[in-house]
Amino acid sequence: VSETRVVATIRGQAPTEEEARELAEATEIRFEPAGDRLTIKADTPKTSGGRSVSISYDIVAPQQTSIECSSASGSVQARNLQGDVRATTASGSVTCEAVRGGSVHMSTASGSVRLSNASELGDCELGSVSGRASAEQVQADSIRISSASGSVELRDARARDIEMRGTSGSVHADRIDCSRLNAESASGRAAVEFAPSAPANVAASVSSISGSVTVVAPTGFAGRVEMSTTSGSVQCDLPLTVQGRIGTRHISGSVGQGTGSLTLHATSGSVHVR
Repeated sequence: VSETRVVATIRGQAPTEEEARELAEATEIRFEPAGDRLTIKADTPKTSGGRSVSISYDIVAPQQTSIECSSASGSVQARNLQGDVRATTASGSVTCEAVRGGSVHMSTASGSVRLSNASELGDCELGSVSGRASAEQVQADSIRISSASGSVELRDARARDIEMRGTSGSVHADRIDCSRLNAESASGRAAVEFAPSAPANVAASVSSISGSVTVVAPTGFAGRVEMSTTSGSVQCDLPLTVQGRIGTRHISGSVGQGTGSLTLHATSGSVHVR
């Protein structure tokens, strides 16, 4: 705690400069240390009629620090940390980079969420209600990334389990390495490309209600393949041994003798695996 430096910038807004200054001066920043934990809180005066108080913080802490920060209206940024990170805002972006060795939870109601250059993580969860959710160069035990209104993107990622969900927007994963994958898009394209290092027995489910589904399978994939669409075409470029009839909208078969599985489905759109 003693090695933490905090700079708080207080801004008052009012019809006159004098009243704005009084609002800023009436705001109190409180520091509550407890062992190795430091809590920072602000007490602001009541405002109305076009008057308000905003506070921005610039916090420098030792690299081996876990943080929990939230904002009602404003962006949150964290970088160069080793520990747990929990960052949320109601309105604004959330960005984390160069974090290691903890769990990461990032969320915003209105704005983008972005994580980059993160390694040795436990659980990693990113979510946006209205905005893009993206992550790149991430290594974790598990990764969950979602957006209710915006694209969902994941690049150069490795985890045991990966879950991607997009309600209104595309879902795109590029160069990912995992044992289990679940990628869903309600309105938009779903595209997944596995890294060459991904296991041949990966279990993946990729689907879209309104949009195409495309998957580039891991090198040497072996296992079951199920492909279907309600309105569109299906195409498989893998050396598939088909069981039963081949339809224009459904293909079922296997590649080799492995235990992997690829389950791809589109309600309205084409399905392609290669």
